[in-house]
Amino acid sequence: MYTLKSLSQMINNKNSYVWEIISSVEELGNIRMEAMNKFLGDYESGKRIGRYLNESLPTLPFSDNSFELALCSHFLFLYSEHVSQDQHISSMMELCRVSKEIRVYPLLSLDGETSRHLRPVMSSLRSRGIEVSLEHVSYQFQKGANQMLVAKCV
Repeated sequence: MYTLKSLSQMINNKNSYVWEIISSVEELGNIRMEAMNKFLGDYESGKRIGRYLNESLPTLPFSDNSFELALCSHFLFLYSEHVSQDQHISSMMELCRVSKEIRVYPLLSLDGETSRHLRPVMSSLRSRGIEVSLEHVSYQFQKGANQMLVAKCV
């Protein structure tokens, strides 16, 4: 089971995390299971009424400027070993197409280091006239993950 595998990895790497809001790997497991069960309990009815869509970056089915804000959590930058720099850039450009502002968190890869894609992505966005900045966040679970990327797309 994925959850057991990920939790065993958390145990092996527990010194890479800040255990203040969540006090232990066991508590994290309980929180994740509760969230998963809540989602699964809502999924079928949510899918029927259009609350859940099966779409993925870098191509989204929304019109230009459909949203004020797009949030990307625990995908871009975190999986830098699996998602190429070009995929990061095309995903960010697509999010900019559909939203006026993007916020991405965390900016560290799974190894706890700043993603090697962060600076090139920021540079690419700036070269296209998109205002980007790094902003401090008060939440930190992965040690050092205390910044988010903010892109102002319009």
